[in-house]
Amino acid sequence: MFLKNYWYIAAMAHEVGRAPLQRWLLNEPVVLYRTEAGRAVALLDICPHRSYALSKGELVGDNLRCTYHGLVFGPDGRCVKIPGQVNIPPRCKATSFPLVERWKWLWIWMGDPALADESLLPDMHWNEHPDWTTTGGYFELKCHYQLLVDNLMDLSHEATVHPGTIGNLAVAETPCRTEVAGEHVRTVRFMENCPPPPLFVKLRGFAENIDRTQDINFYPPSHIIIKSKAVPHGSDPERTNMALEYRVLNGITPATERTTHHFWAVPRSFAHEDAITKAFHDGSVRTFMEDIGVLEGQQARIDHQGGKPRWIDVNADSGGVAARRIVARLLAAEQGAA
Repeated sequence: MFLKNYWYIAAMAHEVGRAPLQRWLLNEPVVLYRTEAGRAVALLDICPHRSYALSKGELVGDNLRCTYHGLVFGPDGRCVKIPGQVNIPPRCKATSFPLVERWKWLWIWMGDPALADESLLPDMHWNEHPDWTTTGGYFELKCHYQLLVDNLMDLSHEATVHPGTIGNLAVAETPCRTEVAGEHVRTVRFMENCPPPPLFVKLRGFAENIDRTQDINFYPPSHIIIKSKAVPHGSDPERTNMALEYRVLNGITPATERTTHHFWAVPRSFAHEDAITKAFHDGSVRTFMEDIGVLEGQQARIDHQGGKPRWIDVNADSGGVAARRIVARLLAAEQGAA
């Protein structure tokens, strides 16, 4: 059901420490922890002896001891001790996953370990770039992950779902342009001479109309980077000192077929003081919470219809439709190869 040979965010870096953290990822239980040196480790949360949850175990140095029968496993999954037994069968091994710490997140590869290439990570460098100030967080949604992808690829809903923060009629009434290049989908909307939405006024003090750009980028399996910029109407977007420019970084990781992890960050290139960071954070949380209500309600209706939704595409859906087609094609290829 899910693409395996891709990087997904498993956790925020600060979530994982010297206590086992359990998390469902791609319909599999995973346990995360750090070694004494601080290196993050990811293992399948199933003891190979009797299928007990390793996340209920305890750390012994860099190793994880199962608290059912006391078997001990190293960071690579190898069993290093079986109580009352000298010989350790080679097949007594916990499954381990490649894990990379980058841009304040831990990225996991749950497919073929030999294919895990760090150069395939989506570029989200803004989240720790010194010229950008960021805020972010994590939500768990009770919906299929592609509903969140659809939501972020079509921001026309801002007009009706988020009128108190980032939305107004200009977003819905302005057509978008969608381009597909290989596995990359890009949807752009340019709103010229439009009223600034409430959050933009609060953050930047816009008193007149603005020129606003939304540049939405999808990368499989489910990562979305939104580049947003607004400037006073008629000004040069590259030279004005009144620009409101930020990114919305979205790491969308399926937990199960009906639950989704949403790791998000909003780095900005202006007004770096703490008060603006708080306003940005609070506005982002309010906006995402409004989306969560919509998406979980949408999932409930789809479930009520036996998983076969009433579904009609319109022009604004072009980015989400393209993303779904790419994922379907990649899934078919991956399953065919398997």
